[in-house]
Amino acid sequence: MHTLVSFLGRGRDNPTSGYREASYRFADGRTATTPFFGLALARHLDPDLLVLLGTESSMWDVLVENLPGIGEADEALRLELMEAVAAGRVTADLLGRAQPLIERAIGRSVRLKLIPFGRDAAEQRQILECIEQAAGRGEVSLDVTHGFRHLPMLSLVSAFVLERLGRTVTGIYYGALEMTADGHTPVLRLDGLLAIQRWVEALAVFDASGDYRVFAPLLAADGVAADKTHCLEEAAFFERTSNVADAARQLATFLPALDAPLPGASGLFQKRLRERLAWAREPDLATRQRKLAHQHLNRGDFVRAAIFGYESLLSRLCLEQGHDPLDYAARERLARAFGEELHAGEHADWKREAFLTLKNLRNALAHGTPPTREALRPKLRDRDKLAAEIQRCLHRLAA
Repeated sequence: MHTLVSFLGRGRDNPTSGYREASYRFADGRTATTPFFGLALARHLDPDLLVLLGTESSMWDVLVENLPGIGEADEALRLELMEAVAAGRVTADLLGRAQPLIERAIGRSVRLKLIPFGRDAAEQRQILECIEQAAGRGEVSLDVTHGFRHLPMLSLVSAFVLERLGRTVTGIYYGALEMTADGHTPVLRLDGLLAIQRWVEALAVFDASGDYRVFAPLLAADGVAADKTHCLEEAAFFERTSNVADAARQLATFLPALDAPLPGASGLFQKRLRERLAWAREPDLATRQRKLAHQHLNRGDFVRAAIFGYESLLSRLCLEQGHDPLDYAARERLARAFGEELHAGEHADWKREAFLTLKNLRNALAHGTPPTREALRPKLRDRDKLAAEIQRCLHRLAA
């Protein structure tokens, strides 16, 4: 189902039609001359439902008067609307009686809804709720041309809300009367603002979860090749399974896509995305794991921070002694040898303490059991203390 939501305002540029008549030009070159852009847009988009929102004093009477096929039999209703609009007392019952008349005139399903003026936060929330309730399931288009000047802002917010509630916002339209030239008024698409909001939300989701998949559909929408965006999905899987080496390889394949300027909203955010993926460009596995440990610590994922921090130390031991850090047997052998060196006093006390603390925290967090070291138990009950302890260990073991 496709629903078009439009606003009806209080303009009096023309004593007969209310709004000034304009010849609106769409992107495909088609034009429509009308004082009510919402009706022209409905003919252009052919939605299943047209929702008209207005206040108790919006131009409901002028709308009815300018519809085709309005005859003498409808005069009483029109006069009643005129009196109600003049008094600022249009009711839902009155609009309910006008609805069949409007549907007959424009040949499509219509829903007329009263909204408040949006004078405060409570009324603004009511408008958002009204839009959400009026919009059908499926696709939604928004017309922000008419109505009060603050309503386009609320419409844009409503687009964000609708998408979060499972609708698909296919377009935000504005008939730019102030840009009229050579007798034609351009119809602007404001969808770019919605795309920017999607990126802002994706970055917030990523910063909270570390899931690269949130970027894939946004990049694909702006023309990034499917094989590149697929790398992000694969990298997310590999990192979730602690396979940092393969996650880095997938990101290394994707990252060249960010070297050239990207179109659309992706271009605005590609620098931020590149920064968040920079760990994959580090020269070795140990550094990549350490970078990831810090990233997960910053987002409060203590389990993964402790795991990657501990594994980064073992990877560094392998590299320093000429072993493949992906060789499990070598990692286990070097871990035991390092533990023996610590026990024999071959390393500084601060390094011994950091290693044993991080190992103990990793085991406790991974298994959901209390740490064997009594002094660490209170820190697992305090977010700030646990974060500070892991940070301290990461810093010392990187020295």
